[in-house]
Amino acid sequence: MKKGTEKSRLDRDKASKNMKVILDKMYGSTDLSLLSEYRKIYKNEISLFRRSWAAAWLFMYYDQREAPGLRNVEKQRVYDGGKSRAPDEKPQSVSTSADSENFLPEEESKRLFISIGKNRRLYPREVITFIMSKTSTAREDIGSIRILDNYSFVQVRDTKADEIIETLNGMKFRGRTLTVNFAKPRSEVDENRSEGNSPKQEQN
Repeated sequence: MKKGTEKSRLDRDKASKNMKVILDKMYGSTDLSLLSEYRKIYKNEISLFRRSWAAAWLFMYYDQREAPGLRNVEKQRVYDGGKSRAPDEKPQSVSTSADSENFLPEEESKRLFISIGKNRRLYPREVITFIMSKTSTAREDIGSIRILDNYSFVQVRDTKADEIIETLNGMKFRGRTLTVNFAKPRSEVDENRSEGNSPKQEQN
């Protein structure tokens, strides 16, 4: 394995930016079913001991050959939480309400309560990825997402709501066991708050 050649060409700042591009694309715009098939091949063909080396080589190849988001700055855009920006632009803060996400008609959707929020560094794109990876839910079946400190609300297509609750309720995520159920109508939530009930009580 050659050591000097690749090291002399390494631009650490560029490589770090490219890694962020990869992670943003993975969480935001990747076909998860296709990625899962590639992951199976990767695990079958490469031994556990060599996987980190193979991943590093693939990243090196991507960084040295492609450098997306860093060449032709005026033409390339970097994916940033549902919005695009030039690589040298300062990233905008991620909206925890996901106002730019897909919206579903009220009559065709249900609102779900999930017992995890910003205190676990949760973002809308991660909620979308998690739901899609564990259920048959497609991206177009997930609507607006509101993430609060300790819990979140997710709008989903009514035909997928039961499956999501049945699959995710009780599942471990980010080190905690999730509670997932139908959220109460906002009118009932407001009434409970006026009576001094906590958000957790409102969902039971």
